[in-house]
Amino acid sequence: MSLGFEQGGAQAAQPRRQRRIVATRLAIWLSAFLCLVCGPASAAANAPLTSVAFYYGPQPPLADLQAFDAAVVEPEYVSNPAARTRAAADGTHELFAYVALGEVQPSRPYYKQLPAGALRGDNAAWGSRVIDQAAPGWRDFFLDTIIAPLWQQGWRAFFLDTLDSYQLFARTDAERAVQTEAMVEILREFKRRYPDAKLMLNRGFELLPQVAPLTYAVAAESLYRGYDAGRRSYGPVPQADRQWLLEQMENVRDRYHLPVISIDYVDPQQPGARDLARDTARKIASHGFVPWVADGALMSIGVSSVELVPRNVLVLLDVAAGEDLHTSEVQRFLGIHLNHLGLRYEFREVGRQGLPTEPLAGRYAGVVTWFRNGIDHPRLGPWINARIKEGVPVAIFNAFGFQMTRITAGMLGLTNFSAPAPDSLTIIEADSQLMGFETKPRVDRTQLESVRLSDPKAPTLLRMKDNRNNLYDAAALTPWGGFALGPFATTTLPVLDPPRWVLEPLTFLKRALRLPDIPVPDVTTEGGRRIMMSHLDGDGFPSKAEYPGSPFAVEILQREIWDRYKFPVTVSVVEGELSPQGVYPELSAQTTALARKMYTLPYIEPASHSFSHPFSWADAMHGTNRADITQMDGDASHTLEIPHYKFDLKREIKGSMDYINNTLLPPGKKAEIFLWTGNCVPPPEAIAQTYLDGFLNMNGGDTMITNSRKSWTDIAAQGVRKEGWYQVFAPNQDENVYTGNWTGPFYGFQRAIESYELTGEPVRFKAVDIYYHFYAGTKPASVAALHRIHRWAQAQPFTRLYVSQYIRKVIDFENTSIARAADGSLVYRTGPNLRTLRVPDGAVEFDLNGAGVAGSAPGPQDRYLITTASEVRLAPRAAATPQPSVQLLEASGRVGDFSRSVDGNRVELRFSLTANGAANFSVAGARQCSASADGAALPRNTDRNSSIVNQSWFGNFTGKSAIHQYELGTANTKLATTRHLVLVQCTL
Repeated sequence: MSLGFEQGGAQAAQPRRQRRIVATRLAIWLSAFLCLVCGPASAAANAPLTSVAFYYGPQPPLADLQAFDAAVVEPEYVSNPAARTRAAADGTHELFAYVALGEVQPSRPYYKQLPAGALRGDNAAWGSRVIDQAAPGWRDFFLDTIIAPLWQQGWRAFFLDTLDSYQLFARTDAERAVQTEAMVEILREFKRRYPDAKLMLNRGFELLPQVAPLTYAVAAESLYRGYDAGRRSYGPVPQADRQWLLEQMENVRDRYHLPVISIDYVDPQQPGARDLARDTARKIASHGFVPWVADGALMSIGVSSVELVPRNVLVLLDVAAGEDLHTSEVQRFLGIHLNHLGLRYEFREVGRQGLPTEPLAGRYAGVVTWFRNGIDHPRLGPWINARIKEGVPVAIFNAFGFQMTRITAGMLGLTNFSAPAPDSLTIIEADSQLMGFETKPRVDRTQLESVRLSDPKAPTLLRMKDNRNNLYDAAALTPWGGFALGPFATTTLPVLDPPRWVLEPLTFLKRALRLPDIPVPDVTTEGGRRIMMSHLDGDGFPSKAEYPGSPFAVEILQREIWDRYKFPVTVSVVEGELSPQGVYPELSAQTTALARKMYTLPYIEPASHSFSHPFSWADAMHGTNRADITQMDGDASHTLEIPHYKFDLKREIKGSMDYINNTLLPPGKKAEIFLWTGNCVPPPEAIAQTYLDGFLNMNGGDTMITNSRKSWTDIAAQGVRKEGWYQVFAPNQDENVYTGNWTGPFYGFQRAIESYELTGEPVRFKAVDIYYHFYAGTKPASVAALHRIHRWAQAQPFTRLYVSQYIRKVIDFENTSIARAADGSLVYRTGPNLRTLRVPDGAVEFDLNGAGVAGSAPGPQDRYLITTASEVRLAPRAAATPQPSVQLLEASGRVGDFSRSVDGNRVELRFSLTANGAANFSVAGARQCSASADGAALPRNTDRNSSIVNQSWFGNFTGKSAIHQYELGTANTKLATTRHLVLVQCTL
């Protein structure tokens, strides 16, 4: 899934290649928000079409489909498709709207409006009606009623299907000529009205002599393997049929010089289906055609000239009534590990939503389940067995989620047995690498599942024996994935807070899901350096500080922190605390003036913290009282008690944002970030509203790991997706977590440094976020803690970002696609903001000479590729190909426009460096270098503390040559963000 969905709308009639609608709730992608994230969409360049996808199902996986140059989808399921268009430099991609020209499904909304006499027969195989192309009024009806609305929605590319359906009723040459001439006229008028439209035709070979100049590409079905919709059967295409079609397709290729696409079909349920699809795609490509091989309904991710490397995980769970996905165990405990492995994930509440029916192979990297003990979903066991046959790995946590029987156990290579409750239970085998990670495994007879591996020689992760010598396997890696049952995944003991991992989750997930050792997108690092940012929630803006003269807290923060350290900082306000209509009207004039002054600071980015500061968004929206309002922020009510105000979602989000933009900000600044308030657990409707209003959103997550709560269970994910809408989490938590909900000790916030360090090494899970409230400026102890934190951060080689820049990286992470080309190279399409790929230990060495990679930086465990483009191709390095001698080692900002030229022993690097405030960078691999930025020579930087070379793990860098460091000063303009043009000239 991508950025979010718009909810509602009538169900679309399915294309003729889809049998039926499988979802009763329509989810439409909110691509409009990409305009905010990516900037204005540009038309895709006329680059050669090298790959294609066809996906007709609801909720199309747009993030995955962007791996292909063109993707045909049902337009009813996509909003603002133009925002998805990518130019060739960013990885060509454009969505095509499926439109049936020759047939119509009776479920189409315009079916009853068809001109009289337009229908001339039936296509029983697809349950559709055939259209007479020469019927009076049909041409204008097609263009006015079907095409014009799509054009208004932003569609600029169209796949025209069923062009040969007229042959079902046109029996003579004369009748067929009438139909083809009418169709030619329709296409000519189409292009006359919409000259920029791209038309992809399904067959229509007989039309090409007249319409080839109007055509973008031609597709045909079943060159090697076909699908019979009537019989719902698959099979090879007879040789005579293949030869005829091959001649037609070659004619299109050679005579008209148009891209030719072959859509072939493989039964996803048959053994070896994926390998057969790959083999079929290779055969098609050998003719110079673009292949797409998938299921007969075109509701799966198939194989083209590139094949998607799945990075989406389907998570199955149940959420109890009154609970939220945000607080589910699988979200709390596994989310960050899936993210660190480069994966995004989507939830499926089995009890409420059922199990998916479409093929998962090719679209999902795997399935993860986390159910409570005692849950029984009878269909889950057979469903998992079907996924195993499909080749999709499955990782089971805590409980199986279905009644274990001899049959269901056998599906998983297990033996189920009956035994009396044991009097004693002993662990006799535990894997030393994976078990006992944070606490030793301890038996619990109340959670015992009577299963063991059927193969006595199969390795187990944890095996127990009872007093009757029965063996129990509670955790194992298996040919189909793996399982770790409670309490051997996580466990909670009375003396332990929080829960602890018994199992080492990262390694288990990687091995159970059979994840390849390839570079993955990363949001913790920019330019080879860990990211640091800072943000303030607006609570307490009117608070007075315990300093002489009782200044406002904002005055203390500006004097003591912001003006001194000049870090990029995103600062929000609560409108209800400042405005005359709020809770402090008598202070409004003073606080408004202070807010306006604050927002003139060049290193402060504005944001909203709502109108009335809801503590519980669910309670405020639904009129309930489920949340315990005494357990966070010291709030006394579910919102600020603003006179005559009744909660209104739009007023909270867009209304507060309008107030800030129209009342508080100087020219040149605009608030576009909404920071969640209170418990930061918004319902999906609230998250959706931020996207619909065009804003970024962040907060929540509850990363609370410290030296006294040293568990990975206390590290939150990058965010959470609820009904398709993505909430970005703050990387770290605010001062309340460290000060007993602001009851003291008020110097306790300095312990946030422990959290920053524990989420940075040995595994870099998180960026650093110095996150606090205005009331942190009221007490000398908390201000002292802020000084200590900022001095610590000042001494680190961080890349300093604004919150908006970080949020956009997380959204890019959710939308990144990875595909494997026929030559084995990997194609990454990350979007305009994410510029880091992390190379895990154990990965093959990749050739870094290609475009889009400026260098490689070591980290605590892995290496970080500094990428410079929205599309990056990585190929395994051939033994005879040396790596680039001179590389960028680090940069404290985003690198772009990179080029490297070599002339003998001289190497020249050119790149742009966009940084917030002063910037620096390092180059490795050369004997001597000189550098300039914006035409001015740069001095060498000798401060090793400002470079990653001073980090303890820098020994991971194996280069032997000198490292050349340079520093750039910058003027504070606008948001203190400056783009430099850098030239580095080196001698080897």
